[in-house]
Amino acid sequence: MKQTYQMYFGRNTPTGEYVTDELWDGFREVLGMTFTGYTIQDVEGAWKGQTEDTKLVTVTTKYRDKVNDVCQTYVNTFNQDAVGLLVSEPMTFVTKKAEVF
Repeated sequence: MKQTYQMYFGRNTPTGEYVTDELWDGFREVLGMTFTGYTIQDVEGAWKGQTEDTKLVTVTTKYRDKVNDVCQTYVNTFNQDAVGLLVSEPMTFVTKKAEVF
């Protein structure tokens, strides 16, 4: 069953480093190889009392394991404590109606 997943990727690291735009763009390739469609938003979050720039990625898929793999890849690549993950009912889509001739 499809679900909508919102993944919160914080850009600060526990060692005080920052996931730069260049590093993020490299990671974004993982998203493109994993999902055929997704939305990325720049948001502000907080972790352990510290505010930080955050990338919010939303995807609707039936492949929970792929979502978990993407989150784990980010954790491992950027030495993160965690990636926030919100799971909700699947997003619905409004599509173009077929034209009748």
